[in-house]
Amino acid sequence: MINSVQFPQFEAHKAVLIDVRSPSEYSESHIPGAINIPLLNDEHRKLVGTTYKQIGKDAAMKLGYELVTPIQDSFVSLLKAHTQDLEVKIYCARGGLRSQLMSKYFMDLGYQVTHLKGGYKAYRNEILNIIGRLKNIRILSGYTGSGKTEILQSLRDLGEQVLDLEALANHRGSAFGALGQHKQPSSSMFHNLIYDVLKSFDDSKITWVESESVTIGKVYLPKELWETMKLAEGYEVILPIEDRVKHTLRLYGKFDLSYLITCIKQLQKRLGHEEMQLLCALTEIGELEPVVQSLLKYYDKAYEHGRAKRESHKFVKLYFPRLDTDKIAKFLQDLKSKTTKP
Repeated sequence: MINSVQFPQFEAHKAVLIDVRSPSEYSESHIPGAINIPLLNDEHRKLVGTTYKQIGKDAAMKLGYELVTPIQDSFVSLLKAHTQDLEVKIYCARGGLRSQLMSKYFMDLGYQVTHLKGGYKAYRNEILNIIGRLKNIRILSGYTGSGKTEILQSLRDLGEQVLDLEALANHRGSAFGALGQHKQPSSSMFHNLIYDVLKSFDDSKITWVESESVTIGKVYLPKELWETMKLAEGYEVILPIEDRVKHTLRLYGKFDLSYLITCIKQLQKRLGHEEMQLLCALTEIGELEPVVQSLLKYYDKAYEHGRAKRESHKFVKLYFPRLDTDKIAKFLQDLKSKTTKP
């Protein structure tokens, strides 16, 4: 009999995690840490689905068995490429036929198998509910170039709980945000990665989160988290414009000028054609400081517009003479300790 359990028990069980869905399903999003041993590849899954719709369930199951039988010996070799353990955890899309067949196959070979009831869909429902219960957060806000990401890193170094959304999204949240980053995950995979970080956090302690819009690059925040962030209290770091310009130049001045020009062109509708052309021309000859000054004015307006739409935010304005991320982080940690109720 297959040991089929709900997600909390499934997650708590320590074993190699196998995703038996097709490669395209796995590539779109999966439980972090899972290895993909597909029962059916994408082409075979499509054939079985078409047979199910056109002929019926029995014909689809028969075809599925015919397609799987010649390749099932490869499942063990794929698993052994990752581990020699005889304990595994298995899931498919909804906890149905694919994961049950794979579970039975490994059980017949002497493996101890734990099966996820409800499959990946149940996992998604559970993690989004858990993300929605995250309430004890503080938002770190500030104009572009204020070093918010670096301040969060310093807070983490001080032992604070930090949810770095931009790092998980592989994007810094502007037209230049993809520079130097890996390809962005899908929105659903982004949510999975958020949960993977949060599951080790202590709910009784504050979690620091950078102020974001509902999208970071091309991915969307979970609406459960976004609703909490819109109401959360926080701190707004305010720095001299000179420091913000210097910091922005340190971040983006190292990239090839052609990449910077491509990013500037993306802002044509908002900057206007003439302003865009001027900034591209300055960038082409390496005159980046006036370019950054102009772009920061644009992003400051966008920041003010976004803040006006989120009047529920209660941010304490904090003025600093220069960007010293370690000192700012320590100040925020001490301030949090004074304002947190015992």
